[in-house]
Amino acid sequence: MLASFGRVILVRHAQASFGSANYDQLSERGKQQALRLAAWLVAHPELDFSHVAAGTLRRHAQTLAAIEASFQSARRALPALVQDADWNEFDHEALFRAYVTRHAEDPLLTAARSDQRAAHALMRAVLRAWAEGELDDDVPESWATFGARVGQARAKLDSAARGRILVVTSGGPISRCAQAALGCDDRRAVTLNLALRNTAVSEFRTRDDDWELHSWNMLPHLSAPADREHVTYY
Repeated sequence: MLASFGRVILVRHAQASFGSANYDQLSERGKQQALRLAAWLVAHPELDFSHVAAGTLRRHAQTLAAIEASFQSARRALPALVQDADWNEFDHEALFRAYVTRHAEDPLLTAARSDQRAAHALMRAVLRAWAEGELDDDVPESWATFGARVGQARAKLDSAARGRILVVTSGGPISRCAQAALGCDDRRAVTLNLALRNTAVSEFRTRDDDWELHSWNMLPHLSAPADREHVTYY
């Protein structure tokens, strides 16, 4: 079990390459986000991690690599990474394909190509359809199965880790952790997911196997006016 009032810092990966042939790699802006996050983490000596975990996606590894390099340069110890695929994101491409099969006439499909608000609305519609079970027959993982997978990831930390923990993951797992901590419904979990920003820091406190949400979607490393251009959602 985790010690009482342990701390788990969940970090969403830096911006990936949305719209490119290979989404699962950091964009140029994402690389800058990761560097700023790393500099902020290493500048706070109280953030002395006893355990570091991440999903197995390339965008997770690239975000974490910036953190590892900063800690090494500052001669600060960082525990060896524990990779866990349970912290991976859901297959968003499969969700969109399944949604298009059922909603080919949805005007959002066309509008989303050129309008950011329409793209956000489309993502919300897709995730809600998934959460309601509409897409289950055509996706590799149901909403319930995904939630159970993230629950497994939390349980492994509860049983194997102590102290202050850093996890680099994706928006989906972080929002499901928040849903479990807050006891909110699936629609609210979708809203939480869509609100998460790249490299956002969310802190959970743990007592035994109970997680409490203490801070959400914070960007202390991008708080300067000059860094506003680096704040992204996708």
